Amino acid sequence: MRIALGQMQELTHETMTFAKQLGVSSIQLNTPNIPGEHCWDYEDLLTIKKTCDENGLFLESIENVPIRFYDKIMLGLPGRDEQIENYCTIIRNMGRAGIPILGHHFMPNFVWRTSWEPGRGGALCSAFDSEAAASGINLVKYDSNREVRVPDESIMWENYAYFLKAVLPVAEESGVRLALHPDDPPIAMLDGTARIFYKVENFKKAEAIANSDAWGLNLCLGCCSEMVYGAANVMEMIRYFGSRNKIFYVHFRDVQGTMPKFQECFLGEGNYHPAEVLLELKRSGFTGFLMDDHVPGVINDSAWGHRARAHAVGYMQGLMKALELLD
Repeated sequence: MRIALGQMQELTHETMTFAKQLGVSSIQLNTPNIPGEHCWDYEDLLTIKKTCDENGLFLESIENVPIRFYDKIMLGLPGRDEQIENYCTIIRNMGRAGIPILGHHFMPNFVWRTSWEPGRGGALCSAFDSEAAASGINLVKYDSNREVRVPDESIMWENYAYFLKAVLPVAEESGVRLALHPDDPPIAMLDGTARIFYKVENFKKAEAIANSDAWGLNLCLGCCSEMVYGAANVMEMIRYFGSRNKIFYVHFRDVQGTMPKFQECFLGEGNYHPAEVLLELKRSGFTGFLMDDHVPGVINDSAWGHRARAHAVGYMQGLMKALELLD
């Protein structure tokens, strides 16, 4: 196991220096600022990979292409085959460039939060309340597709199976693994569109559909903790999918409360015990990377959250050092 610094849209001298100062040598990018309205070119991906290499950093993963690249795939709209071909091109280009993991979600209307609430010491923490969401409230500003609704969960499953059937052979040939992120929030229906990755059983169903070594999880501990039953979901996901080598990497964050209402928080004050979770990851045979994810808004921080991310990374580093004593 190792720790990566993530959720960046671009590499800069400042962010790379920050990673090295924190003692982190792995990087993850989320929806990076790469030219292209429908696809990403090989040369642009290679430039990012070389920049990491030249600075002594390993580019572990790119998480998410823009929703406009595959909204028709998720919603089953005309034009999805063209989007699938573009997605396959991205996979091939990543493979050529030596970028090993592409993360994806299946939420056409993306992540929702309904308020900012005071957390420890007055830090601002994002929160979700299903009653507020039913009124259409979402504070997350993202280029998502809310124009088309798909209220039938079975259709969303058909759309995901159609997607996997097309892209997994390409991923296998290209040496790229596809990592699925849970729904956030984990709710069966949101804004008129069904969601499918909101409970543990559905990830097992997806694994059976995929039936490929190239398919696995971007295991967001926060999303699993948000689900009904909270910490129990986290442990079940680790035990089941970790033993099957299906956890490719981990978002290490937590929340207080579970659906239908929860609030994000600092590590160590949420639903699960971070040390217990890390120990279970080790016991499961997990050998991927852990990374920061959503972080509370602390005083005088940057928009990206340098201070809060440094706290999260340091917290994980401390747990990792303590875990060495158990070897």
